[in-house]
Amino acid sequence: MRVLKTALVVSLIAVGLSAQPSGQSGAKQYVPPAAGQGHSQAVGVGGFVYVAGMMATDVTGDIAAQTTQIFQNLRGVLQQAGSSVDNIVVATVTLEQAGDIAAMDAVYRAQFKSDPPARTVYIGNMVRPGALVEIWVTAVPNGASRSAINPPGWMKPTAHSWAIQSGDTLFLSGMVGANMADLTPVRGDVPTQVRKAMDNAVELLKAAGMTLNETVSARNVISQRVADFGVMNQAYAPYWTVKDWSARGPGVPGRPGRATVGLDNPPGFDFQTTFIAVKGAAPREVVVAPTADGGPGEQGPWYPSGITVGNRMWVSGTTGGQVRPIKAHIQNNINSLVRFMKASGFDLTHVVAVEVWLTNVRHLPVLDEVFRETFPKNPPVRKVVGVDSLGGTSMSEIAFIAVR
Repeated sequence: MRVLKTALVVSLIAVGLSAQPSGQSGAKQYVPPAAGQGHSQAVGVGGFVYVAGMMATDVTGDIAAQTTQIFQNLRGVLQQAGSSVDNIVVATVTLEQAGDIAAMDAVYRAQFKSDPPARTVYIGNMVRPGALVEIWVTAVPNGASRSAINPPGWMKPTAHSWAIQSGDTLFLSGMVGANMADLTPVRGDVPTQVRKAMDNAVELLKAAGMTLNETVSARNVISQRVADFGVMNQAYAPYWTVKDWSARGPGVPGRPGRATVGLDNPPGFDFQTTFIAVKGAAPREVVVAPTADGGPGEQGPWYPSGITVGNRMWVSGTTGGQVRPIKAHIQNNINSLVRFMKASGFDLTHVVAVEVWLTNVRHLPVLDEVFRETFPKNPPVRKVVGVDSLGGTSMSEIAFIAVR
């Protein structure tokens, strides 16, 4: 099993919302950090509430007890943010053991009155001894629109919806290589599974009146085998026709911002992809960031530096390269992300959610140090995942969501 370690424990304390000064554009509402944490528990802005990943604060119980406690904590944080569990639109669940999926689902499905959120599930090991599950969610405020998309002919899952739409934004569940009428796995190598998962994503988007050209963010997971990234890309890339990465303006086709890592998927599947898509008239920009010295950027072949739609930006996962030691490595990573954002008029004050992948979770104290220096006030929410490898010699990968 590839080691997956999630370094987020969000404990509930009695704190209220704090707000940016009203004179700033994109005013945000914060549930401040819990004791000892350098990230906010929730950030509300632009019609969404971004919540930091949660593990149970008491890890002595079994999977059912820990899942129950996480939802109790989520209710408290979401209430402070003007939302609720029934308003969650998408969730990422990480389990210590694949055998706990059914027991987790039994608790999970009971939390929602109707139309549970879109969901992606991965398997791995938690950084906190005894922890069995971690849940990371995005919700909408009370009173906001929220509707489920379940394509005709697809088996309807009991614990999640295939997609949830709120306004112009669609959150898809993780798509795998399965026959959707009965959810039986499609047997075959990684490219075969990638193509079937992508075909399923195309069909799900179509049911919502959308296409892959409206996707803005992707998370691709290959079970254990970083060496399969190349063959994955060869199967994944042809689903978009990209002729000019530097194109600007509404409706520009292009692959979404992306992060790809080697983690375990549920049994029977070697590949899983998760998308966010945005439909509407707001200009969509494919971001091609300049080089570190300010020269013209050259985009890699598989995905752009990021995607912007209106006042939102999804910044692709980027690595710290070969820079050492670890603090300089992480700072170099963040500097690259800042350069990407600057290309579209965004900066660090706009960041609302951060995903971090570390090859050594013992570097968490250094990450926390850099995080506090980078976000000294009103920090974003955060999720940290430990992986064995990101490919090459990189020790970290970081991705941002930003809202102006």
